Amino acid sequence: MSLFTDILQRLTGSDQDSAVRQSRELAEGLLDFLQDQRTGGIEEMIDRFRRHGLGDVLSSWIGAGPNRPISPEQVTETLGRPQVEALSQRAGLPPDQGAKVLSQYLPEFIDKLTPEGKAPEKSQISTLGKIILGSLGAAAAAGIAAKALRKEEDEKPSAAKTPSPSVSVAVGGASESAAARAGTTIYTVVSGDTLSKIAKHYYGDANQWPRIFEANRDTLKNPDRIFPGQKLRIP
Repeated sequence: MSLFTDILQRLTGSDQDSAVRQSRELAEGLLDFLQDQRTGGIEEMIDRFRRHGLGDVLSSWIGAGPNRPISPEQVTETLGRPQVEALSQRAGLPPDQGAKVLSQYLPEFIDKLTPEGKAPEKSQISTLGKIILGSLGAAAAAGIAAKALRKEEDEKPSAAKTPSPSVSVAVGGASESAAARAGTTIYTVVSGDTLSKIAKHYYGDANQWPRIFEANRDTLKNPDRIFPGQKLRIP
């Protein structure tokens, strides 16, 4: 499950399928807002935060440090009530609940949209947005697969339900024990590695690096900062 979907489920109580859909609609709405010349785009959003005394908060989301919090009231004051209502409606959320969700969602969204630690150019937002949306799509696919596996396990005789043994995999010149849970391996970073390079090896697509980043958010803050010897979960 992606971090974004988890936010929707935790704050709204939506089931996983609804949370995935709401998360995607919210992400697409934010991307449209940041690229809309009528609203001033990302430059106007940055100016709004500065005018409301929240420039340092936004900077923390863009930079490599911890994301500073923002309240639902500050989100409404900064983005404007009409924009919050429009985003809420697009995601199928009541406006008051939408502001609450955005207060948790927006910091993580901007964090993902700024992997280089600086505000993106308008021309880059579309490409970066596709990566975020791609990670949401991967989360949805993972959720569907997990449901199918649970159903299959439930239909097996109880005697057949034995833990899967760990498997040994050789990647990057080192042999590691895969995680006990199905479908996850442990990779040891070697010199010259990047998340894109690792994603290319495992998925055949370098743009799938957010899947690895999301699976290791407990140890990774910046996707550009990994080091030799570090252990990464590969979902």
